[in-house]
Amino acid sequence: MDVALNPLGDASARRGGPSDAQELARLRWIWRAVERTEKGDPDRFRAEFEGWISEHEHSHIPYLVEVGGFVVGMAWLAIIERIPGPEIWKRLSGHIQSVYVTEEHRDGGLGSLLIRELIEGARREGLDYLLVHPSPRSFPFYRRLGFTGEGSLLSLDLLRD
Repeated sequence: MDVALNPLGDASARRGGPSDAQELARLRWIWRAVERTEKGDPDRFRAEFEGWISEHEHSHIPYLVEVGGFVVGMAWLAIIERIPGPEIWKRLSGHIQSVYVTEEHRDGGLGSLLIRELIEGARREGLDYLLVHPSPRSFPFYRRLGFTGEGSLLSLDLLRD
């Protein structure tokens, strides 16, 4: 695709998995320890986080955004099993968690690309709806993507359409 027609250039988003554990741990460390100055040992964090990813690969699905093949952002889809109903036994919803794009790649459309891929993944998983607790800065972002609601919680109905 011509770069002039695609402002995101060679950006792409995709579902991740345990094979992406090192990149996911790197992004999580940058966000929480570097940008937010949380304390911890980077080697221990990486090892334990990689183990956590493997243990939770069916309930917490990572999505990645890449530029030029380099991972620059992530978002997590936490799948929530809901109480069965008499007609529909398997009922699932999702919670968007830990959305992060590196500082130098923000405000250029990568977050939208990432969350749109996550939304499509949630549809493929058969989820009824998505929830997100956005930061004050990201409320307009989620509203542009179709999320609705008041207060600190927004939702997106995946069964409409």
